Amino acid sequence: MWRGWAVLLTGLVGAVLLARPAGAAPSPAPAGAAGRADAIAAALRRDPVYVTDHAPRALPPDSAARIRASVARLGAPAYVAVTPTVGIGREDPAESLAALLRDRLGKDGVYIVVAPSGGDGEVRQFGGARRLPLEDAWQAAEFETSYDASAPEVIARFVDIALSGHARERRDHPRPAPKSKVREALDADDAADRRASRVEWGVFGAGAALSGGSILALLVRHRVRSADRARRPGKNAAKARR
Repeated sequence: MWRGWAVLLTGLVGAVLLARPAGAAPSPAPAGAAGRADAIAAALRRDPVYVTDHAPRALPPDSAARIRASVARLGAPAYVAVTPTVGIGREDPAESLAALLRDRLGKDGVYIVVAPSGGDGEVRQFGGARRLPLEDAWQAAEFETSYDASAPEVIARFVDIALSGHARERRDHPRPAPKSKVREALDADDAADRRASRVEWGVFGAGAALSGGSILALLVRHRVRSADRARRPGKNAAKARR
């Protein structure tokens, strides 16, 4: 029995060795960022602002127009790719999509890659006489925008900070981030609940006051009648003695 198992295992090992020759390299990994760079660079040649169509809920319909208006203020050529950024950029510097896009396009300028949600972005400047504090401005913009800010909102704040002349100070001492849309909605609901509660207590208080006044009036009336009845027997007795 054991000899049969040994023969079977030997056959399986031999099959594996035959299927994969010695020294054979593993199958290559998918192109990943390089393949995406080719597709996005082709789109950027037609329009310097590329916005993915795979995240319609995270992006307002006028995203591309808003981004164009923001980056035009930089005074330098700008190429923007709004696309999922998992596994690229700061997570894996060797797979910097901004650098890959510049290699594909072969043009100097400011390259911005950002997720539709506005997070996990990277910005790099290649060439150009005017050097901008892009890294400081980008970090400050991420600090100063709410966690659910969209890509157009983050880019607009980034441009404001980059041109402010205080990018490093804003990075080290960012202004308070505005409330998220979810937080604003929750606060609005809480405020509405408080107003409704005040109205309910006001109505209850008014009703209690009216009820209390009615009861008090009944008690007073009952007291007066009781006092009248108490006085009447005395009057009748006095008449009888006369």
